Amino acid sequence: MENSLSAFERINMVLEGEIPDRVPSICLGADFKFIDLFMDSPYALTEKDIEHFLNDDLSPRFLNTQPLLAKFSSPDIYEGGLDAKIDLCWEVVEPVQLERGENPDELISYGGQIYKFIVSDDGIPSYWYMGPSLTTKEKIEAFWERIEDQKPDKSRFRILSKNRRKMKKYDIVVASGINGPFEKCVLSIGYLNFAKLARKDPRFLEKHINFLWENIQQKSLELLLKTKPDVIMIGNDIGHNNGLQLPLRQWQKFFKPILKKYVDMVHDAGIKFLLHCCGAIEELFPDFVELGIDGIDSLQPHLNNLELYRNKFPEITLLGTVDDSDLLVNGTPNEVRKDIKHKIQTLGKNGRYIPGPTNWLLDQKPENIIALFKGIQEFGSY
Repeated sequence: MENSLSAFERINMVLEGEIPDRVPSICLGADFKFIDLFMDSPYALTEKDIEHFLNDDLSPRFLNTQPLLAKFSSPDIYEGGLDAKIDLCWEVVEPVQLERGENPDELISYGGQIYKFIVSDDGIPSYWYMGPSLTTKEKIEAFWERIEDQKPDKSRFRILSKNRRKMKKYDIVVASGINGPFEKCVLSIGYLNFAKLARKDPRFLEKHINFLWENIQQKSLELLLKTKPDVIMIGNDIGHNNGLQLPLRQWQKFFKPILKKYVDMVHDAGIKFLLHCCGAIEELFPDFVELGIDGIDSLQPHLNNLELYRNKFPEITLLGTVDDSDLLVNGTPNEVRKDIKHKIQTLGKNGRYIPGPTNWLLDQKPENIIALFKGIQEFGSY
């Protein structure tokens, strides 16, 4: 088959279980640290690049740097491209305006997560989750009373369709998304509070989870679907290095029913549903199949048995899988090429595979990222 498919056609074929012309690639986006490394490398954006991307209205404020992703284009798409094609990226929208926290450098997200802006000594900014703000039943009940302050902002969703149109010029599909039910609940009320409520007052906990769904998440997903996205990816990190962050039975009781509503709404709109989920999540794969999730992203190879997933759950597309915490940081370009060649031959031999770094580009070597995406093209036959 000729290499004539669009990125969307290629990705959609993979999610349908078909074999396209080549293996597509995914890059979630990049943080400021990686951009700093990239701009100090031989691959840096030139003045000509910057002028070109500014004329196309590609802003680094969106999609964690649109110009960076566009720079990876093949020369037939962009003359100054690095010929290291990226097919799929991710943009998550916060549906409600962040509020000021108790400290001047803190912000509170909808649902009650505390974030903090940090600027390092070399001037590189970062944005980190610091902890929960709804740490008692009284604070949760007070949050319910402020429902008027928690309505999703329609204007935050309008920009998504504009961003997708900008990226289509570079043949990059934007998977639009909102946060999933697990993170928005547990990171807002805290793990200790969640454990106490799950054991002593599960009805109260279910009421809060349903409150978030009915008043914020469902309405946000409706607004998102009105923008007519090509693909939707929901962020919902449930795992840690040694397994799930809560017992499987609790996830199945409290969060699986809500996640099913996400999946059903997206599928009813005729759109594929992807889930970004970090950590060791083998226990969840049977539930993912039952829910009808089309693809699972991240899948750190040192935490997950990827070949088991491929053989046991062939109906789910595997995304990511290339280690971002060791190989792409400490390895060599040749080691990266060997890794992606092996993964395409094993995980992608029957399709259902979209490789890329397992998370945001943070402190990886730019030469390794270039080697990865060039390798996906070089070895990219299913």
